[in-house]
Amino acid sequence: MNAGKESSGGAGTPAPSGALTALTQAPIGIAIFDRDMRYLAASHRFLTDQAMPADTPLVGRLHYEVFTDIPRRWRDLHARVLAEGIELSHEGERFERDSGVVEWIRWSMAPWRTDDGEIGGLVLYTDVVTAQVEARLQVQAAEARYRAVFDHAPMGVARVGTDGRFLEVNERYSAITGYSCDELLGLTFLDITLPDTLANDVAHADALLAGSIDTYTTEKRYRTKAGGAVWINLTVSLVHTAEGEPDYFVTIAEDITERKQAEVEQQRYQSQLRLLVNELNHRVKNTLATVQSMAAQTMRRAYDREQSYEAFESRLMGLSAAHDVLTRERWHGAILREVAERALRPFCGEGLPRIHLDGPEVWLPPGASLTMALVFHELATNAVKYGSLSADAGHVVIAWTHQPANGALRLSWIERGGPAVSQPSRKGFGSRLIERGLRGELRGRAVVTYAPEGLECVMEARVPRPREIVGWFGDL
Repeated sequence: MNAGKESSGGAGTPAPSGALTALTQAPIGIAIFDRDMRYLAASHRFLTDQAMPADTPLVGRLHYEVFTDIPRRWRDLHARVLAEGIELSHEGERFERDSGVVEWIRWSMAPWRTDDGEIGGLVLYTDVVTAQVEARLQVQAAEARYRAVFDHAPMGVARVGTDGRFLEVNERYSAITGYSCDELLGLTFLDITLPDTLANDVAHADALLAGSIDTYTTEKRYRTKAGGAVWINLTVSLVHTAEGEPDYFVTIAEDITERKQAEVEQQRYQSQLRLLVNELNHRVKNTLATVQSMAAQTMRRAYDREQSYEAFESRLMGLSAAHDVLTRERWHGAILREVAERALRPFCGEGLPRIHLDGPEVWLPPGASLTMALVFHELATNAVKYGSLSADAGHVVIAWTHQPANGALRLSWIERGGPAVSQPSRKGFGSRLIERGLRGELRGRAVVTYAPEGLECVMEARVPRPREIVGWFGDL
């Protein structure tokens, strides 16, 4: 740029009046200086940007005397342009005046040359862009806040296109699904949603696009990268363009897998509790019916009041022993050997020195446990009064076999070493209890043989396999 020749005083020859008029009317701040940074010309906008009257005389004045607060850095830049002939610029530099007011200046400076090619001074273009820069800084700050929330939110956050494709996801979303952020950007929400919750999710998304709802929240299941499933609570909103057209979805996902598992456990617990209460109700009714039957049969057959009381009390104690076993096992059932030991201990003492037990481990359900306890009690009572346990040398062998495949149980009670046995004239309560109990609870039968050398009772029954309820009650 040529601005006339330098004068001997250092000021260049003024440009033609028409050019100066155009320069002063320029819509941006322009100032032309000589090599000493004295003004040759300046636009009105240059003056008004500096809060000076548009007709302020500047020609011939030193730039640094007019603006004493120009920082050292800018002075050095002016010197470089004048010395090296380079062009410099900045899109928006912070400038704090002596008054404390902060402005943002976009500037550029370039040398102008005389007709012989020498650097005659520099041309400075300035534009106060404070409003634009502050607006940009606000946008950047907002974006930084958004990014901080997006990236570090404790819940999964994603932008999803109207075609269902992931546009942006945060690290938490990645952690929930097991996919990396880059992997998710190659998928749609349809790809990771399990079929059992997909239809509901799609219906809600369609309602958002149709404008019938503004947002929705739903619980759904994602398929993780590892092939598992994760429950999430999903909140979805739709963002529109400036023209009001659907742009993208914003989805917020919260991992609620633990809560769902807790709900399932609670439902399972409630189901178990109801089952247990129903089972106990049933067992209590059966026990009361058993006690009622024992009372009626005992009182009907015994003629001596004290004898009736003792017989009834003895049977109640036998029933109580069986209940002790079941209570300890939480009414899951009991092991046949333990039922026998608890029922026979009152008759033979600890260790059952006169009883020989031989058989595999067999699990009995609660009703069958009570029945067998009463059967053992009745047989032992008879053995103590009339059979092998009434003699010092007498003993009892109890042996059983069990076939787990079909539940067949065969148990024999054989007495030896007691007095001679003869066929009774009538069937007593004990015999009827054994027969009815085996027939009812164990779908079996009993055959009693009154052999001279000792009573023999052979029982056949069906023992069901342990029910699933056994495992359930174990958690209560």
